[in-house]
Amino acid sequence: MDFPIVSLACIEREAKEAAEKGHSLSFACPYPFDDPAGGAFKRVFNEHRVALRSRNNHTSHEVRA
Repeated sequence: MDFPIVSLACIEREAKEAAEKGHSLSFACPYPFDDPAGGAFKRVFNEHRVALRSRNNHTSHEVRA
C-alpha cells in the first residue's frame, strides 16, 4: 500500500498538539497505524503525553511545598 509523504516536522507538530489537547491516540492520529507516519505520530504523541504528565506532576508538587 502506498502512503502519502508527510514531513516529520508536520507529524511532530500534530502529535504534540493532540497530546496537549488531551485527545486519545486513536481519535487524534490522522494516519493509519501501519503507515510510517502513523508510527511516528504514535511515538511522538506518547512521548509528549508522558512529558506533559511529568511536568504537571512536578509543578503540582512545587505548589504544595
